[in-house]
Amino acid sequence: MDLGELERAAAWINRANSVVAFTGAGISVESGIPDFRSPGGLWSKFNPDVYCDFQTFKAKPKLFWEMAREMQATIARAQPNPAHITLVEMEKQNLVSCVITQNIDNLHQQAGSTSVFELHGNAATSSCIMCHEQVPTPEAIGQLQGQDSKVPKCKICDGVMKMDVILFGEALTNSILEGAMTAAMTADVMLVVGTSLTVSPANEVVSACRRRNGKVIIVDPDHSVKPQGDLLLCGQAGVVLPQLLQACFAKRNVSTTS
Repeated sequence: MDLGELERAAAWINRANSVVAFTGAGISVESGIPDFRSPGGLWSKFNPDVYCDFQTFKAKPKLFWEMAREMQATIARAQPNPAHITLVEMEKQNLVSCVITQNIDNLHQQAGSTSVFELHGNAATSSCIMCHEQVPTPEAIGQLQGQDSKVPKCKICDGVMKMDVILFGEALTNSILEGAMTAAMTADVMLVVGTSLTVSPANEVVSACRRRNGKVIIVDPDHSVKPQGDLLLCGQAGVVLPQLLQACFAKRNVSTTS
């Protein structure tokens, strides 16, 4: 990683009135959750056009829950990594105002982030599609351990339970999308971590920041994403973000003593 670029990124963040972090699957790979789209990821075993499709879920929910059982086991083992923890510290230091995430793994909240817009929902809970009764997902998964149980059912009305995640063909939650877009439109800097920016409409938050001339800093080990930002900090998020935080502190100290 170019140390000059690190210092430039720190200077942008320190000068900004509002910095928003936008995270994707890459930030959680270091926590042991493979990118669903990567070789060996969840979608190499379960075709997302079938297992993650909302219309298919309504007709054959057992397909989704077949996949969800494996997904939940992976998420349950994961713990926040240094990248998640650094974003929490940046929030405490007023260097980051909020996190917008495409992830459903709840790791930002586990780490301690208090302002998180989860565009694609959260796998930690599941709700009845009829009466909206909500339970922890492990409780719903527990029903699948029964003899012939294929789909978790609501204990209140016997409706089908659905993990609180957004499936293909399902609209994003308006209030969450609007909150995320408002944050993006008022951001002077967007810190993009671990996302290829190919998933729509989630990637519109970056466009919203750009429209008001906000700076886009990308943290990613892949050089190919560089053209999508104003500056690339190339490396693993768990390494780069702590270095970026220290660079912000160093520049703060210089400005207060000069």
